[in-house]
Amino acid sequence: MSSSPHASSDHSADRRARDDETPAQIEIVVVEDHPPVRQGLELLLPRQGFRMIGSAGSAREGGRMIRARRPAVALVDIDLGDGSGTELTQAIRDEGIPTAIVLYTGSVDNAVIDAAVASGARGLVLKSSPIEHLASAIRAAAAGQEYVDRLIAQLPGRGADAGHGAARISKREAQVLGMLSQGSTTEQVAQELFLSPETIQTHVRNASRKLGAHGRLHAVILALVRGDIELPAAAR
Repeated sequence: MSSSPHASSDHSADRRARDDETPAQIEIVVVEDHPPVRQGLELLLPRQGFRMIGSAGSAREGGRMIRARRPAVALVDIDLGDGSGTELTQAIRDEGIPTAIVLYTGSVDNAVIDAAVASGARGLVLKSSPIEHLASAIRAAAAGQEYVDRLIAQLPGRGADAGHGAARISKREAQVLGMLSQGSTTEQVAQELFLSPETIQTHVRNASRKLGAHGRLHAVILALVRGDIELPAAAR
């Protein structure tokens, strides 16, 4: 039995409605100078729902690609053969290019953290972390949020001197920074905690002042490595 034209039209409309509801894939570029790591990311990140629009093996090539293709997010290795990922990040920010940068590193120390914060990166992720951490960082960066890999706090020697002499932040401030560190927006944190966005922003400012932090990302990192952050249940 043949279907009516009206039924066909209805099905087409349903398909269009479903397509319209499908979120656009986040376009990303990877800048990584080790071929096996780069090739692995090229395979794994599309499986996390991202659209790879390019990859580069050097800071020079990566800079050209980001400037030409303007991805939503660029995943950039900090230690590149021909330059620094933090310097590339700073250059992209200085040029006003809207691409959000997530820095990817095999090791973290105070110098790396300071450089990452100063560069204007949106996220900092360890190469030893699961791919799900990296995916969360990319999604947070695309949404204009910060993401700090919680495994940074587990690195040897990281917690002892971080924020030395800084005032202790309150339990609420730690809770807010912990939720923000995993990519939640100010509005989402406010809704979860039954507070106003303005109150959340006040908690962040107060915590940053106590920690001596230069912005929200720095505050999250310092609180994390000091052991102050109360991570959301889903992130434990």
